[in-house]
Amino acid sequence: MSELDNYGKKRGLGIVSMRDKRLVRINPTSKDFFDTIIEFDTKNAKLTTGFDNARLEGFIRGVEEVKKTGVAPFLKPIYDPSLDGEEVVFEVNRFPAVGYPFNFWEQKVEEMPDVQGKKWNFGTTDQYYAFLVWLINSLKKKNWSDEKAIKAVVIDSRELGHFYNSKDALYDFEMTGCRKVCGVYDLGNTFKMLSGGFWRAGGAYFSGSYFNPLADIGNRHSLDGDDYGSVPWFVLS
Repeated sequence: MSELDNYGKKRGLGIVSMRDKRLVRINPTSKDFFDTIIEFDTKNAKLTTGFDNARLEGFIRGVEEVKKTGVAPFLKPIYDPSLDGEEVVFEVNRFPAVGYPFNFWEQKVEEMPDVQGKKWNFGTTDQYYAFLVWLINSLKKKNWSDEKAIKAVVIDSRELGHFYNSKDALYDFEMTGCRKVCGVYDLGNTFKMLSGGFWRAGGAYFSGSYFNPLADIGNRHSLDGDDYGSVPWFVLS
């Protein structure tokens, strides 16, 4: 199966160009990238519980550490991964590739072809933090206030993803390419596996937007157990 790419050439389903429209570029080195988060006044934020305050302050500390450590620019697909036979693809209207253990994906990512010299990898926790900052900055460009954007990413992500309490919840997985948010899709539809195998982030359709907001990063506990609700969070770097 093949189709035309952005330049009229035949291609398979895989991503072969860094200019593919299925990729978004995250540049944590850009000027003022982290400022909205690091300079946010948590004392005046209208939060309802002490747990919310602790969650927000923990996120800000994480972002401060990421800024201090430094993260190079990277590319990430706008869709969750799916499987087309043995090939990992990033296409609209496909079933997300849930149900496989981290060890399966660790081998699979080694088989994924480079894209113009860039290798596919599991995203790191630092890169995931950077993505969330990018998302907050993108929401601000859509005239969301700092507080509203930060709360939606860190405290309650109901408006940003497919959780069981989101509008028009299906109580099952959505196909890839659903719920566009700032040019990316599939937020809150599946958990995202991060590098190292022990971490997964965000939420899934069967979780609540408050209990597992997009900024939730937790321990998976298992490398070889099938993970029904998770897909890899792949990046090109």
